[in-house]
Amino acid sequence: MRFWWIVGALAVLAAGALLLMERKIRLRTRRVLAEQPSADPQAERLVEIRMRHAGTGFADDLPLPAMLEEQGEVNVVCTAQAVFVGRMIIPLASVEDAAISRGSLRLTWRRGELLETVLEAPGHDLERLRREIHLRQPNVVEKLLAMVQK
Repeated sequence: MRFWWIVGALAVLAAGALLLMERKIRLRTRRVLAEQPSADPQAERLVEIRMRHAGTGFADDLPLPAMLEEQGEVNVVCTAQAVFVGRMIIPLASVEDAAISRGSLRLTWRRGELLETVLEAPGHDLERLRREIHLRQPNVVEKLLAMVQK
């Protein structure tokens, strides 16, 4: 009898922890979806590449239930204001890092929360897009000075 009380208490604790985690994910997702960035997709296209979108999620590896863009083959367009991954808009001012790692470009950016988008393509296309993103960021001079002063 005592064993079942312990098992029941553990089950209640586990259920409570899952509910708290689900609530945290839901609140973070609302913050992401509340911000709707705007950029002109008809602006001058600096880079236009077909890439594989491997996913977008929170940077701390928690799942993002709302799909900002489906995974799979998408057109990626970089303009002076934003990167368009299919229908998803990533303003260049919100990009914190663009790094090539394990054969993919990992964009770390902010929209209410810190997010990470993973794009896969041949290496030269990844480098071309990464370079354009870094050159178009509004604080590129400060970042270069910080790198040189290290």
